[in-house]
Amino acid sequence: MERIKIVVDTNIFVSAFLGSKNAKFLVKEIINDEYEVVMSQIQLNEIETVLKRKKFEKYISQGEVDEFVSALSLKIIMPAIYEIIRDCRDEKDNMILEEAVYGNAKYIITGDEDLLVLNPYRWIRIISLREFIKELYDI
Repeated sequence: MERIKIVVDTNIFVSAFLGSKNAKFLVKEIINDEYEVVMSQIQLNEIETVLKRKKFEKYISQGEVDEFVSALSLKIIMPAIYEIIRDCRDEKDNMILEEAVYGNAKYIITGDEDLLVLNPYRWIRIISLREFIKELYDI
């Protein structure tokens, strides 16, 4: 079976380390190669930067962040971005749209309302993590 291409917003990865069971489940599925994850180097750097913030030290150590980012970097497809997309009302979220469009993703999984209001975007479903799990796992 062909793996589904997805873009996972940074907030989902952060939620996994803050205790969200659904987010932990998805991250585990990603590490186990259940999905093709499309991600830019910029987002990978963002995940590392956010998880290394002082306020997250009680949830994840600097070493664990390095280990996670290293493992994640081996699981992602980095798309070539051909043009800048400016369709999101929050400019910093446009990179998520670019990843999905140029990586030919089927889903964007996010908790960000600025992205969720765009659903669907071209051929891409933009849905919450809860919706994604319900839809794909019938839970």
